[in-house]
Amino acid sequence: MIGHALLVLGAALTLLAAIGMVRFRDAFSRMHALTKASTAGSLLVLLGAAIAMSHPNDVTSLVLAAALQVLTSPVAANMVSRATYRTERDRPGTSGPRPRSSPSTRRSARS
Repeated sequence: MIGHALLVLGAALTLLAAIGMVRFRDAFSRMHALTKASTAGSLLVLLGAAIAMSHPNDVTSLVLAAALQVLTSPVAANMVSRATYRTERDRPGTSGPRPRSSPSTRRSARS
């Protein structure tokens, strides 16, 4: 019974992540909704499935899948946010910090 409740709760969180992807306009807001809710949702689904399973090999596979999800999702989100930030920063007409000038451009600006 508890396993099934966790499965439903995890599916609901994954649905909220999908709704956040559609609703938010900013890339960073979309990514935040996607990574937080989908990671928590998939972990709850895996935990619920592990509770519902009876064979130890099945539970071990689900624990491994959960560990991989926890380890890879934040790293992937960080890389995507970094690439998005750099793309937005270098696009003309956008507000945001500009890259620092190199020492050679600083010298030419002084003279």
